[in-house]
Amino acid sequence: MSRNNLIWLIVIIIDAILVFNIDSTFDGGDSILHYLQAHQAMETTHYFMDMWAKPIFILLAFPFAKIGWIGMKTFNMICILVSALGCKRISEHYKTNGWYGVILCFFAYSFFLVQSSGLTEPLFTVILTWVILFELNNKSYLSYTLLSFLPFVRSEGYIIVIIFLIYSLINDRKKFIPFMTLGTIIYGIIGIFYHNDFLWMFNQNPYSGIEYKYGNGSGFHFIEQLPYIIGLPIFILFCLGLLHFTLNIKNYFRTKDFFLIYGITIGYIVAHSIFWRFGLFHSFGLTRVLIVIIPLISIIAYRGILWIENLFTNIDKKIIRSITFISILTFPFIKSPMALSWQNDIKLNIHQEIILTANKWLIDNKLNLSPTITNAYFLALASNRIIDNDINIIEMKLLHNSDFKTSKGSLIVWDSYFAVTDSQISESYIVNNFNVKKLKQFIGEENYKIVIYQVL
Repeated sequence: MSRNNLIWLIVIIIDAILVFNIDSTFDGGDSILHYLQAHQAMETTHYFMDMWAKPIFILLAFPFAKIGWIGMKTFNMICILVSALGCKRISEHYKTNGWYGVILCFFAYSFFLVQSSGLTEPLFTVILTWVILFELNNKSYLSYTLLSFLPFVRSEGYIIVIIFLIYSLINDRKKFIPFMTLGTIIYGIIGIFYHNDFLWMFNQNPYSGIEYKYGNGSGFHFIEQLPYIIGLPIFILFCLGLLHFTLNIKNYFRTKDFFLIYGITIGYIVAHSIFWRFGLFHSFGLTRVLIVIIPLISIIAYRGILWIENLFTNIDKKIIRSITFISILTFPFIKSPMALSWQNDIKLNIHQEIILTANKWLIDNKLNLSPTITNAYFLALASNRIIDNDINIIEMKLLHNSDFKTSKGSLIVWDSYFAVTDSQISESYIVNNFNVKKLKQFIGEENYKIVIYQVL
């Protein structure tokens, strides 16, 4: 076995041991919902053609998710490891040591933590990384074809498509542009038979328009929050890498680097900043969306290190690199709001702990098989039940629909976060609009509350 392969084997083994010993689901909402949709895709097949569920994610993840949560983690672990490999190959394309890129990726700790989730970001980042790698290596037909399916993994794929389109027009690569449409054409043809609509992916876009319930915020939100996603040392190096790029922009203009490394990284952050500033596309200001560009951030951050070494020629490069990497390797473990948190990043969150308590109470009282209306989807994972139907777990927003009828004996499991945020349903709305009996209440840390009602 070669030295390179041996190192990869060690990385994979250590990564797997750590991932499978983390209880956290990284995110308590979409992480669970995407897993459930992939897990039950064969029972609720419409998820294969649902833009919120992400068609390509469902197609590739469901064989793993079918096994259970451990299968979901395995799928995302594979995605993250292959993304790191792609980052290494991109670094080597520029004649630099690719292992530094791998280290920077994993110690930008959100990149590691997202493996323990059901989120779509890992699949997006692996496809994005290899799209860029293939184009750098002049495998353009493969790159553009793969790119065409990216919007069916996450809607941000359209940001990347636009950047690639500009790159293609400026660099006279127009002949490859039709290949960017292949994913849309294939899914459009399927949509003719399934949805009666070739352009269903646009007409049924769940992110279109302004969603007032998610609000808006500062245009600098994502820049301000980036250190909390990748850690302060890597953030500083990333900023230095961008500064070096800015000072030498004439040397980069119209190069592949300009568009594929810096253009995509900056364009992605700017696009999300605009979305959040103006409350567009249901942004909600979620900083985890930045995880998908961590391989690119790592490449730019490493260039920040190289720039420092070239600036301080009177200091031994080994000393600079040693100090830099000691800072990177130790920072996630220090006491800092920008570092790892055992409670928030390793263990189940406070919402999930209360949901488990509520689920145990339902089991003990033989109510765990009753039709249940809730937005606390971790309850479905904990009880191994199906969502999006009339006999298991039913979405709470249906309570706003005057045509929706609650059946006698069914449960409404209201919680103080997901019910309010996702469905805008308060406790008083349930009490005032439905004939219910309060069975049990649970209150956890930070006043997170679950109330179980039974329909009379």
